[in-house]
Amino acid sequence: MLLLAPALEAQIYRWVDDAGVTHFSTSPPPESAGRERTVLDRSGRPREVLPAPPTAEEREEEARRQELERLEAEQRAGEEARRQAEAAELRQRVRQLRQSYSSIEDILEERDRRLAVVENNLTLSAGQMETLRRERDRVTGQIDRHTGNAQTLERYQRELADLDRRLQRESAHQDRQREMGAEIEAAAQKDIDDYQRLLVSPPDTR
Repeated sequence: MLLLAPALEAQIYRWVDDAGVTHFSTSPPPESAGRERTVLDRSGRPREVLPAPPTAEEREEEARRQELERLEAEQRAGEEARRQAEAAELRQRVRQLRQSYSSIEDILEERDRRLAVVENNLTLSAGQMETLRRERDRVTGQIDRHTGNAQTLERYQRELADLDRRLQRESAHQDRQREMGAEIEAAAQKDIDDYQRLLVSPPDTR
């Protein structure tokens, strides 16, 4: 009786194959059966119904669903990271404005001070260019009137080439100063706009 007990307690499976034949077995039916399976107790009564294994189409659909969920989760995580980065950048901008200015008038004063430096540089450069042009005219006249030896003529030509290079450098310097002035204007305007938006009329974060 003890030897027979395990056999009596064994599960019995009932399943129908693709040909419609009903099978009874103490071992689970093969997965290839692809049908619903019923587990019977030792009295032959149904104890558990095992669903049919998923088809290839169902497995593909489940894989697509999981991939879509993964992509959506990545998108939500990316959006949350972007919002946090924007909030941190906004807090940093507020701290920067508070540390740099106490009012919009401070921004205007700083802008005007920096623009005055640029304007002074341009005035000095304009005077330097005028001096270089006069010197160039003088050397050009010497070349036109030259009747001496070739060495003197070569020296005049070297002086003229050097003056041309210095004029080009001075012109480039003036261009950079004008660009700097435009950048100062743009930066000041941005500071004014941000100060007004973030400190004078802070946005409602509720």
